[in-house]
Amino acid sequence: MNFRLTTLLLLFFSFMFSQNLKVMSFNIRLNLDSDKENSWTNRKQDAIDLLNYYQPDYFGVQEALPEQMKDIKNGMKNYDYVGVGRDDGKDKGEFSALFYDTEKLQVLKSGTFWLSETPEKPSKGWDAAYNRICTYAFFKDKKSKKEFLAMNIHFDHVGNVARVKSADLILKKAKEMNPKNLPVILSGDFNLTEESEPVKILSAQLKDTYYHSEKKHYGPAGTFTGFNINEIPQNRIDYIFTKGFTIKSHRHINDRRENLLYPSDHFPVLVDLQF
Repeated sequence: MNFRLTTLLLLFFSFMFSQNLKVMSFNIRLNLDSDKENSWTNRKQDAIDLLNYYQPDYFGVQEALPEQMKDIKNGMKNYDYVGVGRDDGKDKGEFSALFYDTEKLQVLKSGTFWLSETPEKPSKGWDAAYNRICTYAFFKDKKSKKEFLAMNIHFDHVGNVARVKSADLILKKAKEMNPKNLPVILSGDFNLTEESEPVKILSAQLKDTYYHSEKKHYGPAGTFTGFNINEIPQNRIDYIFTKGFTIKSHRHINDRRENLLYPSDHFPVLVDLQF
């Protein structure tokens, strides 16, 4: 076999088995009439248009109420989701669901556990203000046939003990559920900045994609806006962590609606990963 043919074959197999994966985390803000011009009714089409424009292979949502889950599902062709409501393990309360492109990914196994002392049933953990959950899925990339574990969370906004314990629980569960040591992606709204103990706990075992991207981070440093269009956010509380992937790029999407308002009070986090 000559050198040129060998090189072409290596490039071909590199392309076939080093597929990229586009992943997003998006706190869509729950549906509240008190948000007025920023209520879900007024911005839902903009949020769905944003998702359709970027077309992540999968994305994790936070604060999604049942009617918002239906809106997203109905507004996106070829996407389905896994996840349950945090209040009853069915369809009550907020979802931390995983939406995925059914043409690209196959669900091998999925589930939800509660961030509490009794993770197998609906419950509120430690000093948390609300029930909090982690929804997970083992996906297979239909093209490369590679498998990975995706986890999506929304940490409590009050309980400091709960957030530390939640970080420990997630790492414990990721290890228990994943004896094959498949690549892992953890996305979500952590309600914490990077100096906090829970984020440090996670960063010790997983890569914070913000810092490990081959390309320089693009977009504002912060992710939480509170719908304030007059200030550039500095607080980064939404993250995507990984293990077993090369991180090609990292972005906070600060796109605005036609009326110059934001589609949510959080910027989506978008990363391009490579197996």
